[in-house]
Amino acid sequence: MGPALKRIAIGLAVIALGFAAYYLYDSFRTRSRLEKLAEIIHDEDRRELTDRLKLFIKDDSAEVRSLAALAIGRIGDKHGGDLLFGMLSDHSLDVASSAAFALGLLGDKQYAMRLLQAADNLPAGVAAPALLSAGRLADSTLIEIPDRLAQFLKDASPEIREAACYALFYAKAKSEGPQILDLMATESDTLVRRAGLYALARMGVPEATPLFIEFLADADPWVRSLCVRGLGQSSSPESEHFLAIALNDISLGVEAQAVFALASKKSPSAVTYLARKLPTVKDDKLVIAVLDALQNLKSDQAVSIVSAFLAGGPSIPVAAAAIKYLAVAQSEHAIVLIDSILTQMPPPALRAACAEAYGLIGEHGVVSRVAVLFADEDPLVRAAAFEVLSKIDMGNSDFYLNKALADSDFVMVTSAIEKVREGHLTNYLPTLSTLLSRGTNIDPEVRRSIIEALPSFFNAMGRDSSLIRMLITGILDKEYVVRRAAAIVYQNQLQEDKWKLVPPAATRITERTIRQALSRYDRGNPSATLFTTKGQIEMELYFDVAPLTVLNFISLVKSSFYNGLTFHRVVPDFVVQGGDPRGDGSGGPSYYIRCEYSDEPLERGTVGMATSGKDTGGSQFFFTLSPQPHLNARYTAFGKVTSGMDIVDQLQIGDKIDKIIIKEGKR
Repeated sequence: MGPALKRIAIGLAVIALGFAAYYLYDSFRTRSRLEKLAEIIHDEDRRELTDRLKLFIKDDSAEVRSLAALAIGRIGDKHGGDLLFGMLSDHSLDVASSAAFALGLLGDKQYAMRLLQAADNLPAGVAAPALLSAGRLADSTLIEIPDRLAQFLKDASPEIREAACYALFYAKAKSEGPQILDLMATESDTLVRRAGLYALARMGVPEATPLFIEFLADADPWVRSLCVRGLGQSSSPESEHFLAIALNDISLGVEAQAVFALASKKSPSAVTYLARKLPTVKDDKLVIAVLDALQNLKSDQAVSIVSAFLAGGPSIPVAAAAIKYLAVAQSEHAIVLIDSILTQMPPPALRAACAEAYGLIGEHGVVSRVAVLFADEDPLVRAAAFEVLSKIDMGNSDFYLNKALADSDFVMVTSAIEKVREGHLTNYLPTLSTLLSRGTNIDPEVRRSIIEALPSFFNAMGRDSSLIRMLITGILDKEYVVRRAAAIVYQNQLQEDKWKLVPPAATRITERTIRQALSRYDRGNPSATLFTTKGQIEMELYFDVAPLTVLNFISLVKSSFYNGLTFHRVVPDFVVQGGDPRGDGSGGPSYYIRCEYSDEPLERGTVGMATSGKDTGGSQFFFTLSPQPHLNARYTAFGKVTSGMDIVDQLQIGDKIDKIIIKEGKR
């Protein structure tokens, strides 16, 4: 070896020794609290159950153990189940409670009964989340779970009785409705009564009708709305009378629930109540709800009123609902009206509504009209036209499917893939395979949709080699949610465990950035001010609950991402949703972020991250207009409105976000 090569070899050896020394030092040095928390959050972001994460559940710090337990649940690796179950006996109630909650995120139903058996000997603060997790894990095959859950309705702790009510709902245990009714007869705790009413109303327990009528006079509007919902599912002759009274409630949310409930009745008297209500409604959200109800009831009682609405130049969302109502009420007689609206070149949302209205008419003469809209420049309009043509012109379905699959817009393509899946159209597999092989040249939503459509073909074709090749392509995809979808299909369809082939998710936020943020917000969460067309909304951002989601939100805000975007979805007594650059509910920032489920309840004013499945969040967020327990642990709660909830209540579809300002936490 010459002198030059020897010097290079020595240099490389020194570098290698340096790296080894640093690795040994880094492995054995004492880490600070913030370093440990940052490592946990980073491993969670990678969706990786690492050795260091397993060590953290034995850390001296209860805070570290608690966060590690939550991370294991969020990661969803079933190998973490026994680790979490062992933590139920942790001497820290916070840690044990986190472990009980996290077990419910794993989706492994073997822990449902084990949690209930353990709950008998756990403190109330740990037993309650254990019951909720058991309810979430239960399915129809675990026939012993409902009866076991119902036993906790008699517990001395109101916290446990409340959790038992919600857990019975999560377990879809309608058969235990009479047990909840027995509880309600003597229950004095307000939170337990709310939980009991919620379970009875959401499960549609018929014997609860007298209870719903009794609580219709409650001071809490959410309780009244629950009772209205319950009466909507009641077969009692007097239920419609009380629903008609609720149409004039002082709470818009209760009024909206009365509209939805009456629409479900499908009776002539329900139609009359709704038609009489329409001229008195001032809020666009409620107008749309009534119009949709009358459309579903196929009533023509409000034709003159709705025609007057249209002549008065209403908002685009109201006009869209009005056109679709008239299409149902007047059938082919509404074609001239729709034609005239389209000649005025209305905005895309109204053109899309016209396509839907033509479809509701369904006459042969509308096919050519919808075909014109199928070639519209706006993808929202093309997507609406495609849905209609798929139903009313099935003889040309191949033409429409091929056009949609070749469209430049990913929403059109995913819609077409869904049609292929629904119809088990195996002749389109070569096209889907070609799309999938293009990898990152097509939108990840398209790739994920293709993988998630494959079970339909496995059922029809068995272990066909072309399907397996597509699954392998999915396992090798660069996007984590696509790889995970492929692993799930392998597991469910072929009983093969391919999870080891699913590498960790790529992260956008480094450990160092997380550590800096932990230091910055250690003494107080950041907050945000939304400036909207209706006014200002102040909200606290839950960095301590959902750090990755909050950091992503702050990053988007600082890049002016949200400036000028609209609230595209407004459902009374449910949510207001915005943050979509497309404005149709299908857009985002071109990447996914991981979900950060927590035991933070989605109460009125909670800020949550909208998704199209686990770990598919991005930029869209929502405000809850009332408590939504069925969304708990299913969506990331990353904030809470602290001022301006009255502004949130006023928001309508199309209202804009002018800008958002971030304020740092207390120092």
